[in-house]
Amino acid sequence: MFDTTYDDCWLRYERVDDSKLAPYRERLSHAYVSEGAPELGAVRAELRRGLEGMLGRELHLWQHPPRSVDSFLVIGHPEEMRPIHQTIDPDEVWDLHEDGYVIRTVEWEGHECTVVTAPSDRGLVYGTFHLLRRVALGEPIDDLDVVEEPANNSRIINHWDNPFRRSVERGYAGQSIFDWERLPDVRERYYDYARLLASVGINGVVPNNVNTGIPSRPTANDAVSERAGWQLLERDNLEKLEALASVFRRYGIRIYLSVNYAAPIKLGGLETADPHDSEVRQWWQDKVDEIYEIIPDFGGFLVKADSEGQPGPYDYDRSHAEGANVLGEAFEGHDGRVWWRAFVYSEHDDRAVQAYEAFEHIDGEFHDKVTVQIKNGPIDFQQREPVSTLFGAMPETNLGCELQLTGEYTGQGVHATSHIPMWKEVLEFDTYADGEGTPVKDVLAERDGQGIAGVGIVGEDPSWTGNHLLQSNLYGFARLCWDPDLESETIIEEWARQTFGRDEEVVDTVSEILLDSWQACIDYHTGGLGLMHMMYNGEEALENHYDPGPEEWPEYIGATADGIGVDRTSEGSGYAAQYRDPITERYDDPETCPEELLLFFHHLPWEYELEDGRTVIQTLYDNCYAGVEEVRELRAKWESLEGVVDERRHRHVAERFDEHVLQARRWRDRLCEYFYEHSGVPDEKGRVPQA
Repeated sequence: MFDTTYDDCWLRYERVDDSKLAPYRERLSHAYVSEGAPELGAVRAELRRGLEGMLGRELHLWQHPPRSVDSFLVIGHPEEMRPIHQTIDPDEVWDLHEDGYVIRTVEWEGHECTVVTAPSDRGLVYGTFHLLRRVALGEPIDDLDVVEEPANNSRIINHWDNPFRRSVERGYAGQSIFDWERLPDVRERYYDYARLLASVGINGVVPNNVNTGIPSRPTANDAVSERAGWQLLERDNLEKLEALASVFRRYGIRIYLSVNYAAPIKLGGLETADPHDSEVRQWWQDKVDEIYEIIPDFGGFLVKADSEGQPGPYDYDRSHAEGANVLGEAFEGHDGRVWWRAFVYSEHDDRAVQAYEAFEHIDGEFHDKVTVQIKNGPIDFQQREPVSTLFGAMPETNLGCELQLTGEYTGQGVHATSHIPMWKEVLEFDTYADGEGTPVKDVLAERDGQGIAGVGIVGEDPSWTGNHLLQSNLYGFARLCWDPDLESETIIEEWARQTFGRDEEVVDTVSEILLDSWQACIDYHTGGLGLMHMMYNGEEALENHYDPGPEEWPEYIGATADGIGVDRTSEGSGYAAQYRDPITERYDDPETCPEELLLFFHHLPWEYELEDGRTVIQTLYDNCYAGVEEVRELRAKWESLEGVVDERRHRHVAERFDEHVLQARRWRDRLCEYFYEHSGVPDEKGRVPQA
């Protein structure tokens, strides 16, 4: 029988050390918790699970304030609970963002109370998980005064799961966890996934792939193979979706759907999906109304249009604003919205400039119920890219940032690459959208209709993410959505401590591995000077984008006999000119362009000298070799934890590190061979074979 057990990730709730146990037991052994809403049931269940695991004794849940104990925990809204409204100003709570919360130590009628209160039931869920996290991290709770609000209103996971087939596009952790054939029957794993997401503040999930119109591969069951994601808008499937929504609703998480722009044709029998057609507009309105009859807290639609074969408004000579607005108008009167992806490209001399060309000139034309969802960079989730120019170019439009959790270009669940430092770099980037000091994180926080979406990472694998260390990317993504000011080191240490226990050697070693992993990935995958798209792009789904193949993408690399890189300056493809000054000026000049992006913006001679005196070609060789050495060091650090980390997880990660080292060498050797083939310049250290 197949073992269906799976990991608890960062919700392990291991027993608190005896030296720290007494203060927690004194304050958290008794709890007076509100009831009523579905979220409050989740709060009570999580308290039992978490506190009993960490404190080693059964939690006593009361229906009224217990008078016989000196200290107790209180969770609820201000007007419901006397220990709250008699000690905390209700206006302070009601003025918070609806997902915010207050955690405070108060004195009430001779009792010391730890209070968790919020303006919404969802906020109580987040506040409860915050308190449990403090205990899991061993932080003091004797004098709390915590007031938290999320920086981003929407914090969403976009699954690229293909319903009915249960495959996952760009999924490296097994089949989809969502079993549409068995819904409305729900699995325990849905609840545990919702717990993981709620514990770090995620408030939305899109369970199906943005590619809703790609035909399924043939299977033994033709009825299944012919079905595609756009069919989730059928009523029978919407009723299945409500079963999922009922699970996630308990944890304050709303369900969304990826929809096909041609749905009025595919499902409605219309002859067109033209957004100017009155029947099309009515079809979308009726469909949205129908969804809300079934799922009253539905989150909205995610749309991929006019990209990679998906239909869209360009089919009717309409703009993206016109195309998006017909859907946005359908959400008027409902608490939901449309997330419209800005990742559009077709035949073009430089894909980097396309999103800006398609969207910048229609800033201000989008319906208020539409959010334009922009990838962090202009190409496609590369190991490192410059930040998309659109974040500084659309001040009159609701914007969302799309980040990739799954490791499409960073090792696909095998290579232990942390994305957290990369995301920090993106969110801290100064767009100059409103003058100096306008980083991406502030642009995203300006409007209620904005936020951050992440391309999902989980699958049926017992580890959830294909590699135990990559759970950190799901955790870190959510923590940055909530608070982008958190440092990478803080987030990774939090995750490591909750996931691997309190042994300082383990926490420090795991943190070092993850913090060093991104630069290693950049070096052996690209040479580290801003090159990208160096991968094989074969048709084999399981190997696509995994192996080295720089010869397949010459237009992204620009390797010639006289140099390497792509001219994207103002005089080249013009991508640098899409930024606001002084960013354009900085990127236009190779002397001021950051070295890590140099060859993205400039085609330079192979022997162009960099600041440290090395040439471009020698730096590429050196970085490729340095990346492999770094991966070997990461593997050695992990091996040092044998006997300290449990055998199952240690072996699993160790075997992936063996493959990681091998693949890093393959990438190094192929890239260095490619660089030598085009440059004819030998490695001055004699490491690169000369054909």
